[in-house]
Amino acid sequence: MPRRLHFSPKLVEKRGQLQLVCRCLSILIQQRIRRRKEKRAACWNLNRRCFFELKKARRLVISGRNSMENNTQKRTSSRRQTPPHLPAAPVAENENSATAESKAATVQNEPLLNRDSATALYVQIADLLRADIDAGTFATDSKLPGENELTRRFSVSRVTVRQAIAQLLTEGYVVSKQGKGTFVSRQKFLHDLKPMRGFYDALVAQGVEPKTKLLGFGPASPPEPVKEAFGSRDGDCFQLKRLYLVDDEPIALVVSYLPPEASGLTWEQVNRNPIYVLLESLLNMPVAKAEIRIRARTAGTSVGQVLGLPSRAALLVMERESFGSNGTLREHTTFYIRPENYEFTLSVQGPLPVGSSIKNISGTSSLDRAK
Repeated sequence: MPRRLHFSPKLVEKRGQLQLVCRCLSILIQQRIRRRKEKRAACWNLNRRCFFELKKARRLVISGRNSMENNTQKRTSSRRQTPPHLPAAPVAENENSATAESKAATVQNEPLLNRDSATALYVQIADLLRADIDAGTFATDSKLPGENELTRRFSVSRVTVRQAIAQLLTEGYVVSKQGKGTFVSRQKFLHDLKPMRGFYDALVAQGVEPKTKLLGFGPASPPEPVKEAFGSRDGDCFQLKRLYLVDDEPIALVVSYLPPEASGLTWEQVNRNPIYVLLESLLNMPVAKAEIRIRARTAGTSVGQVLGLPSRAALLVMERESFGSNGTLREHTTFYIRPENYEFTLSVQGPLPVGSSIKNISGTSSLDRAK
């Protein structure tokens, strides 16, 4: 017969207590699991409600847009179908302006880009904008459309539009103002280098009425080469600083050195007369020829402040030396000119002498290789 186990009453009592504790723990665990499931279900229901509400709102917005478009189409169709015997309804000024703007937009959208052409898209855009500027569509000092508008107009990327604007900036058709946009630059002034005339006369010849502002006049020590050319050892040359303005905008700063004989000139005489008039009429020093050198440089701090440009802005620098019939130096002038408004031209007449053939890197010419 199997042996029966006998437990003491204390063990039986402890066993009952352990069973009770296990039951309580299982009940607590089940309650926690039930609460977590309820929270998840509540969150899911909330997300589901939000999703359906957003979907419903989106449908309402789309339906509202469609109804508005239908209403506008009905209005336009009713206006077009107005009987001829009925008087036309008065149109408000803002509607007239809106139609004018729409017409202008359609006119601007007429020239499309040739995407099959070998010419780059940004070059085509620059050509179209340049044509609009030349035709007067964009007046002087007017603001060009922004990047977003040009992107929509030509259906290109912003990078392409920026390249087109950069090309117009390089050509001087537009000017970029930080924080304001891109504006059409002012009229370009052409300075023909063939006839010998002063800076003021070159502007007047183009129908421009320049204004001048005398910044300084008095004895000064010029650079050594200028001092030696004047034959002045004591540094008693006279310096003249003049600012040229067109439409109250500075375009050039002129620094001139005159011989010691200019000490008899008054401030009023210098303020009223150009340099060549001072030399020929007041000092009796006629000019027979002039030598001109043109280069580029940055404005610097002092010149930039006078011309209203940053110190790193590019400038055209023209140096002119005028001589008498006996070869003596009459004046030495340096012109600091804003390049976006000024161009130099020089016409050359032929026939030109035929030069030697071009040599390649190896040193043999194309004619030698043909032999």
